[in-house]
Amino acid sequence: MNRKYEMVVILDSQLNSEEQEKLTSKIKKFISDIEGKVENIKEWGKKDLTYPIKKRSSGVYYIYNLSVNSEKINSLKQRLQNEDNILRFLMVVTDKGGK
Repeated sequence: MNRKYEMVVILDSQLNSEEQEKLTSKIKKFISDIEGKVENIKEWGKKDLTYPIKKRSSGVYYIYNLSVNSEKINSLKQRLQNEDNILRFLMVVTDKGGK
């Protein structure tokens, strides 16, 4: 069953804009590989982190609104965790239906 999610991704702030674009495209591909659909991506920009993550004090924030089969979401999480330039991500279900 497809569910709607909101996902915040924090990228390494030392990436240049071209590398950020490549990584955001890679994340979209991860989502399409599990038959998900990206509905919207919004860049929040570079922000200071409350505490260092992977020895970085700032990160570039992106917000993804997506629709993915809930049974395949763990595959997406695993792929995101394996990306060195993703400092942190958080995924929240935004629809009310489902299990």
